[in-house]
Amino acid sequence: MIITPLIILHRYVGVVLGVIMTLWCISGFVMMYKGFPETSQAERLAGLAPLDLAGCCAELPIDADASAGGLQIEMLNGDTTLRLGREAAYSLKSGMPVSVLDEAGARGVVQAFASGNGIGGEIARIELIENDQWAVSGARQQPLYRAEFNDTDNTLVYVNGTSGEVVQDANSGERFIAWLGAIPHWLYPALLRTNQPLWFGTVVWLSAIGCFLVVTGMAIGFARLRGKSGKWWPYRNRPMWMWHHVFGTFAGILVLTWTFSGLLTMRPWGLLESEPSLERGEIASTMTWSEALPVIAAIAGDPDAGNIVSVRGAPFMGEAYLVAQMRDGMRVRIGANGRSPLTLAEVEAGLAARGGTIATGKLDVLTAEDDYYYGHKREMEFPVYRLVIDDADQTHVYFNGTSGDARVVDATAKRYRWLENGLHSLDFSFLRARPWWDIVTLILLALVTIACATGAWLSFTRIGQDYSRIRERFRRK
Repeated sequence: MIITPLIILHRYVGVVLGVIMTLWCISGFVMMYKGFPETSQAERLAGLAPLDLAGCCAELPIDADASAGGLQIEMLNGDTTLRLGREAAYSLKSGMPVSVLDEAGARGVVQAFASGNGIGGEIARIELIENDQWAVSGARQQPLYRAEFNDTDNTLVYVNGTSGEVVQDANSGERFIAWLGAIPHWLYPALLRTNQPLWFGTVVWLSAIGCFLVVTGMAIGFARLRGKSGKWWPYRNRPMWMWHHVFGTFAGILVLTWTFSGLLTMRPWGLLESEPSLERGEIASTMTWSEALPVIAAIAGDPDAGNIVSVRGAPFMGEAYLVAQMRDGMRVRIGANGRSPLTLAEVEAGLAARGGTIATGKLDVLTAEDDYYYGHKREMEFPVYRLVIDDADQTHVYFNGTSGDARVVDATAKRYRWLENGLHSLDFSFLRARPWWDIVTLILLALVTIACATGAWLSFTRIGQDYSRIRERFRRK
């Protein structure tokens, strides 16, 4: 009979996977409120000095027709620094190229960040590293400096020597919580994560086998809802078996939902991917260096120029704009003639000028969240201009009301929104309000944890019994 080998397979697969899935569940409680340490935008801005655009801009070795869409201007150790993408960087005062940071330069960036974010103590040590537990993308941020502070929180700060940006900071409390949440949940120990192909394959296949474990368990559970006596609910005299049977059978769909959606977060094997109906170039805009120069001059003359700490390129529908960022998080869109808030009329005119399918889409002003523009655990910016295109994907494009930045939600993004974010984080509009989301998620996660934990326990105890029986047989022989 097929049920017997299925039980044996389920039992032995559950020895390893049961423990891992229980860890995923327990760490999920922590992940509801705290993820992996990261440097927030507010922290990064707090570590920047106000821009000094006096005397800008020196003669730079930049072709007038060179692309400046990825332009960024910030202070770097007292010098006003222009970056064009990841490659070129120049001083706007001297016009000279900015070299990769040495240790002294990295130390200056770290000290400014610490001062702006209230990190006490002194830098006890600063060194070049390739990667460690907290530098998630260390291999892509070389040279990478790690500074260790002797403050009460044992704070670590990481600086990308090429861009001069603080890319990560983590204090002892954040690191401790990560070991309880994000690291076991994402299988993120540095030993595994630094080998990206191995980490990816490990997470994908453990998730896939976990789905198999849940399906076989549910099949066994439903097949054994009635015991040999014909009565419902067997194992009444074995409480642990009973709990796993009940919770595993009826909470199994939740376990499968979270395990499968967790698998989808890795986007393996091209699952759910499709060719987009809308090419990004139909929405994206560029600007040249010669077009950006008068906008930089306009920023220098802005009434709040002394409060601006960062500037980046934000071309829109063929026109040159920059977004100026204040230390307090406020953002201002500036054109050649000064401040230029994005308007509905400007969006309509830009779309009409582009022509094609985007010109015939439905455009409206969004002042509240919808299914594809929402912030489950963060505040979203409004208003947003939403364009719904009548193409095969019913593509949604959201234009940020401050910067004009476009976010495209095509068919692939919609599938992931529902099957990944929806199922894994329970991101549904009817459940999004707090604290209802917390209450429901905590209850469901508790049920799933009981199913996984009792299953892991039973697998270990039953295999111990099997081992004892086999050893006894050999002794008799």
